[in-house]
Amino acid sequence: MTDVGHEIVLDAPVDSSPLETTPTAKRLTTILIGVSILVVLMTLAVAAIYWRATPDSPVLTESTPGQLALWMADQSTEDAPEAILGQLAKQWGGADNLTAETALNGMRTLMVAYVLLAAVVMAVGVLTLASRPQWGRVALLFALFGLDSLLLLVPSLEGDVTLALVLASIFLLLVILLFAPGKVSRVLGFMVVLSALLMAWEGVKAITDFIDYKITLPQSGWTYTAYDTLDDSLAALAAGDVSAVIVDAKTVRDDVPPYPEDSETDAAGLLYPDLRLLTDINTDTRLLGLPVEPDFPGRLGVVVRAADAARWDSAVALLGQPIGTVTGDFAEERFLSAPRDLVLLNLKITNDLNLPHLQDIAEAMTQPARRNGPVLLVRILFEAGLYTWSEAAVGFLSGALLGFLLGTLFAHSGLMERGLLPYVVASQTVPILAIAPMVVIWLGANAASVAVISAYLTFFPVTINTLRGLQSPSPNALELMHSYAATRWAIMWKLRFPAALPYIFTALKVSATASVVGAIIGELPSGIRSGLGRAILDFSSDYSLISTPKLWSAIVMAALVGIASFVIVALVERAVLRGNTLDS
Repeated sequence: MTDVGHEIVLDAPVDSSPLETTPTAKRLTTILIGVSILVVLMTLAVAAIYWRATPDSPVLTESTPGQLALWMADQSTEDAPEAILGQLAKQWGGADNLTAETALNGMRTLMVAYVLLAAVVMAVGVLTLASRPQWGRVALLFALFGLDSLLLLVPSLEGDVTLALVLASIFLLLVILLFAPGKVSRVLGFMVVLSALLMAWEGVKAITDFIDYKITLPQSGWTYTAYDTLDDSLAALAAGDVSAVIVDAKTVRDDVPPYPEDSETDAAGLLYPDLRLLTDINTDTRLLGLPVEPDFPGRLGVVVRAADAARWDSAVALLGQPIGTVTGDFAEERFLSAPRDLVLLNLKITNDLNLPHLQDIAEAMTQPARRNGPVLLVRILFEAGLYTWSEAAVGFLSGALLGFLLGTLFAHSGLMERGLLPYVVASQTVPILAIAPMVVIWLGANAASVAVISAYLTFFPVTINTLRGLQSPSPNALELMHSYAATRWAIMWKLRFPAALPYIFTALKVSATASVVGAIIGELPSGIRSGLGRAILDFSSDYSLISTPKLWSAIVMAALVGIASFVIVALVERAVLRGNTLDS
C-alpha cells in the first residue's frame, strides 16, 4: 500500500523494547543492574547466615526445615515409620538412628544450597538484563519465586535480620521487574501481585508487632496517693484529703453503704456510714468514641463521701482529682499506675493468634497434626483435599450438565424461559448454609448429598451463560442458516453451540471454584470426616497459637484445590477453543 510515494507496511514487527536504544533507557537499565547486584548481595548474606548457623541456632532450629529435621530425627527411632520422610530418616541414620544434630546440619546445607541457587539465577538475570531483557526477566522471575518461598522457610525472630533481608530483596526485585524492559506476561503479572501480597503480609506483621498492634495517643494519668492500708485511704477520704478511693469492690462492700441507696442496707450500722460505694457509676473511659487503655476493671469500686455521691456519675470525671488507693493493691499496680493511651487504631487482627507468619503456616503443614504423630499434616490435608475434590468434581459435572440442558431448553423455548427462568434465579437467593442441612437430611450424610450441594452452586452460572451464548449469534447468521434449510439440530451444533462455547467455559471456570466451596460447606452438616470441611471445623474449634496455623493450612489447601479445578477447566478451554474462529 502506498501513499504519495511512501510505503506503509502493515503488520510490521514492533520493537518489544524500544526504550533500550534511548539514553534514558540505558540509564534505567544501568540503575536496574546496580539494584540487582544489591539484591544478589543481600541474598548471599542470607546464605552466609545459614552457613554460619550452628545446630542450636534459633534461625535454624525454628525454621521450617529445622523443625522438619527434628521430627525426622524423632521418627528415625521408630521401628517402622509410616511417613515417607520418616522412612527416609530411618535410612539416613542407619543403625545408630538419625541424630538431631545430623538432621539439622543436613537441612542447613540444603538451605544454603537453595539460597545460593536463587542468587545464581538472579545473577544470570542481571547479566542478561541489558543484552537479552526478555531472558533476564524470566531469570529474575524464577529468582523471585525462590525468594518468595524463603518466606515459608525463614522464621521471624526478635533481633534477627534474616527475614528482613528476604523482605528487602523481594521488594527490590519487584521494583526491578516492574521497570525492566520487555513484555509483561500473564505469569509475570501473577507472580508480581502474589509476591507483593506475601511481602505485604509479613511487612504488616513486622510493623504492627513493633507498635504492639495498635496506634495510640498518650493521655494524662490518674493523680493518686497510695496508703498503707484500706482504713488509711478511707480515713483520708473522710478527712477530705482525696476526692475518691478506688479499690477492689469486694473489700469495701460490707463496710460502706451503696449509692444509690439500698432499702435493705442500714447505713448507720456500717463501719463507714458517711461514705458511699458508687454501684451505678459509668466506667466507660472512651474519648471521642475511641477506647482508652487500660479500661476501668470491673472488679474495682469507687468510694466517695456521701455528700458528693450525686456529683460523680462517671469515672472519667475523676481524672485530675486526687484519688486514694492501697499500696500494692490491684487498683494501683494494674490500673492507676498504668500509662493511659487513646487507641486511635486497633491492629490486633494482625497478631500471631489471628494472622500467623507465613513460616508458621508452612511449619504447621510440615509437622504432624498431633504432637510426635507418624503422619505430617500436609499429607492429611492432601488426602482430605483429594476427597473433597472428588465430591466437587461429581457435583461440578452434574451441575454443568443440568445447567447446559436448562440453558439449551430456554434458548429454544421462549415459554419455558419465561416460565422457569425466574425460579432458577430465585433458587440462588436461598443461602447455601440453609439448604445444606436439608439436603443432608433428605439424602443422608454421605458423599452423594455433598455432590448435590456442590451441583446446586454449579448449575446456575452455566444455565445463564449457556442461554446467553446460544442466543449470541447475529440474526444475519441465523437467516443464512435458514436460507440453507438447516434444521434446528444443525443450527444448534454448527452455529449456536460454537458461538456459545466462550460463554460456557467462562461459567465453567466460575463454577469450578464454586463447586469446591459447595463441597466444603456440604461436608459440615454431613459429618464426613475425610474432607477439608471437617479439618477446617476441627482446627477452628480450638482457636490458639497452635491450632490457628493449622487452620490457615487447611484454608490454603482448600484454595489450592479450587485453583487446581480452575486451571483444569482453563486448560480444557484452551484445547477446545484453539481452532474455534467462528465470528458470531
